[in-house]
Amino acid sequence: MLIEKINLNFNVKYNYKNGRNYSYQIILQDNLQQLSNFILEKKKEFDFVISKMKLNRNDNLELREKILSMTIEQRKKLGIDKSTFGYIRKNPVDGKTPKIYEKILLKIQ
Repeated sequence: MLIEKINLNFNVKYNYKNGRNYSYQIILQDNLQQLSNFILEKKKEFDFVISKMKLNRNDNLELREKILSMTIEQRKKLGIDKSTFGYIRKNPVDGKTPKIYEKILLKIQ
């Protein structure tokens, strides 16, 4: 799962050096090439340039914590079915973004 996320981020295009968009894989490869040229004394200077990476979360950390800390008694009190509760609780444990319908989301919040 972590490797998949890293791979996805390496394939996203970012602005690099001359204003063109390159993937992080190409940017890293270019930086390593420059480093090797510096080590082999082919170049006297080494510029390690990495564009800022922006990661977006599409879930709420507070909601995730609330779901994970919810007890069976709280679930019953809110009127959430056992299978629904198991489903919304399974996703955060597996590291996935929970997919919660609005009706259940309103009950939890």
